Amino acid sequence: MAETLGLPQDRIATIRAASLLHDIGKVGIPDSILSKEGPLTDEEWEPVRVHPKLGVEILRHIIDLVNCLPAILHHHEHYDGKGYPSGLKGDSIPIEGRILAIADAYDAMTSPRPYRKQLSSQQALNELKRCAGTQFDPELVDIFCRIIESTP
Repeated sequence: MAETLGLPQDRIATIRAASLLHDIGKVGIPDSILSKEGPLTDEEWEPVRVHPKLGVEILRHIIDLVNCLPAILHHHEHYDGKGYPSGLKGDSIPIEGRILAIADAYDAMTSPRPYRKQLSSQQALNELKRCAGTQFDPELVDIFCRIIESTP
C-alpha cells in the first residue's frame, strides 16, 4: 500500500518494521485472554486496549525504531474515531497506523483464532470493504483490496 501511495522509501521501511513489531505490547496480555475461546469481558478487554501503549513503552528507547512508534501506537484507531488508545479520527491517524490497521485486520481474519474460524481471503476483503469509512480509511481499503485481488 505504501508503495502504491508513492510514499518515500524511508517511510516504507518504517511501515515494514512497524508491521513486525506492532503487537509487541501483547506480552502484557495474559495468555488466558489471548487464547480465550469466547468473547472477552470488559475487564479482559482492558489489557488488550493498553497493548499499543505498552509496545511503545517497550520500544521507545531504541533510537532506530523511534519512527515506528506512531504506527504501533495507533494501529487500533478507527477511521470514525471509535478506536483506541487515543480515539483519533480520519486523517488525524498517522497514515502508517491506518495502513497497519488494514493489514493487521486482514491477517487476523485470515488466520485461525481460538474464538473463531479463519475467513477466506474474499470473505476478509468483503469485511474490510464493509468497514471502510468506519473502522478503516476507505481509500486505503480500496488500494489494499486491489492489491490482494490482483495477486495470484
